[in-house]
Amino acid sequence: MDLELKGRIALVTGSSNGLGKAIALALAQEGADVIINGRNRETLNNTALEIGMKSNTNIHNCHVDATDPEGIKQFFRINNFWLKRLDILVNNVGNLEKFGNFSNLEDRDWMRSYELTFMSMVRFTREALPLLKKSPGASILNIGSLVSHQPGKFNHHYVAAKAAMLAVSKQMANEFGAFGIRVNVVCPSTIKDGGWIRNVQDRAKRMNVSPQEAEQAMEDDAKARSPLGIIGHADDVSGLIVFLASDKAKFLTGHCYNVDGGITRSAI
Repeated sequence: MDLELKGRIALVTGSSNGLGKAIALALAQEGADVIINGRNRETLNNTALEIGMKSNTNIHNCHVDATDPEGIKQFFRINNFWLKRLDILVNNVGNLEKFGNFSNLEDRDWMRSYELTFMSMVRFTREALPLLKKSPGASILNIGSLVSHQPGKFNHHYVAAKAAMLAVSKQMANEFGAFGIRVNVVCPSTIKDGGWIRNVQDRAKRMNVSPQEAEQAMEDDAKARSPLGIIGHADDVSGLIVFLASDKAKFLTGHCYNVDGGITRSAI
């Protein structure tokens, strides 16, 4: 299916590796010009080269820390000579930096999670909004998490930040619809990409087992929760993102899409 993204301009935050990188690549392979974002300049440059070799579009770098509000403003300010319009914004920044239960999470852990996961979305969207309004069919995709509405027992700070993203995304859909801008949230469950290795290391440390044993336990848990008995990968998420970014999804806004292998069962 041709999703007709050729000539569209997309910005994907947190896209130098992991899920964000997969999303940026998928958009580029569908013909979109893509702005990739990350904190590490070397990693960002390598990702730009890799995506450029695998696609036939323009790849631009946004070397900005997503928790730096002035840095975000400056990026849009110094690039306004060529960045006259934005068609697609994917807010992907946000990961679990500290594992914890309610009692051992300190104030700084809550605030850091909120800054990284929620406020990065707010700031990028706020600065991008004037450019999105110039697009004939703009789309904002916020990468949430299954835990925002299907929480477990740990990492309350991360759950709260993702839940805030989900709620505000629906409000943005209500407001931005007047400008023809669609806003949707995609909520993956655990996927074997991006933060998988970090999660394996954290689990090995907590359980006092080898990384191999921790990874096997994680795989077993993920497969047991899914009726399909499989683990998702970044490509399982990026395909949906690309579709929702296109005009093929022009009647879809204000929704949350779970990419979870059937972990969440809907009532019919």
